[in-house]
Amino acid sequence: MTKKILFGLLFTAVAVHLVILFLPNTLPFGSAITIAFLVAIALAAAFSKNEQSLTTTANDVWPIDANSLHDPIFVTDLNGNLMGANKACRDLLPESGGAMSVSDLLEPLHEQLVDRQQADEVLNAVLSAPDIKFSDRLNLEDGRIIERTTRPIEGTSERIWILCDLTQVILAGRDSAMHQTMLEEDAARTAELAEQLFHAKAELEEKQTELARLANTDPLSGLWNRRRFLSLGEEAIENATVDNTLWVLMMDIDHFKRINDTYGHAAGDVAIRDFANLIQQAVGEQGFVGRMGGEEFAAILTDCPVDEAYRIAERIRKNTTQMQTECESEVFRFTTSMGVAAWSAGETSIEPALDRADRALYSAKSYGRNRVVGYE
Repeated sequence: MTKKILFGLLFTAVAVHLVILFLPNTLPFGSAITIAFLVAIALAAAFSKNEQSLTTTANDVWPIDANSLHDPIFVTDLNGNLMGANKACRDLLPESGGAMSVSDLLEPLHEQLVDRQQADEVLNAVLSAPDIKFSDRLNLEDGRIIERTTRPIEGTSERIWILCDLTQVILAGRDSAMHQTMLEEDAARTAELAEQLFHAKAELEEKQTELARLANTDPLSGLWNRRRFLSLGEEAIENATVDNTLWVLMMDIDHFKRINDTYGHAAGDVAIRDFANLIQQAVGEQGFVGRMGGEEFAAILTDCPVDEAYRIAERIRKNTTQMQTECESEVFRFTTSMGVAAWSAGETSIEPALDRADRALYSAKSYGRNRVVGYE
């Protein structure tokens, strides 16, 4: 209605202005009409522009023109249901055109990850904590590194997600000014996180702890995952001072496929958990244990004489043969083969010792399994 009135005024002003131009002695009045004519034009133009802007905003969930932003951005409700995505997001994830949730939207990205399991677990943990702010990095198989940041939108039941490609920044580096800016931003993030943790509720603090645990532990066995285990191994090398006081044990469950085929995969999972607990108890405070993948495990013994290292290995082997594993109505036993190797002074990584222990494990399996073999 307002639009019709303005354009009516505009039409009237034009008509009167043309009449006055052809009548004598009407110049002062004509000047006033001319001004009214110009004002009407300005009002009509402003209204038209504003109406177009309002229409654009009304058709979208964004308070700003998110399609003009370089970074992919999308919004979900607190349950993860997708509410909107900008053009950069649709360009990054063209396969997700029919996505209804954040899980569906990110599925094509998660399929390309080096460690998909961890990314899925982090996503589920974030969705279970409506108040959490979180940022992680997604390492893709093609070498790209995407930073994923999310936080709830204050005063709403919505959550905003931002995907930022850090590949070039990390690979190419930045000049000193950019580096200083990044340090300041990191410091600001740290300060913000500290303040957030200080004022957070007990539930939020528990979620932060849970996220840290998920990032470093194997979900099935509860042991350190491979990445964290190798990191602890490098720390152990830095603290080692005497040659051959640091030992590596590599072990796996003999005929594990047979357990899965005979009793089912649920029984295989129980066997992995039982074996993990047994190893952890045998190693105790003497070192640390990790699950390397599948049915393969490793332990690093620190400040440990050679005879004690073999004693611990033999204890694990013997206790495994005596252990009964139960799953539903099934009861079964299994054995383990083990390889033992020492870290040598001068080696700057734990990987060579792990490789030697793995070769010794292979020999133990070749000799008939259910035995401990040292690398020589």
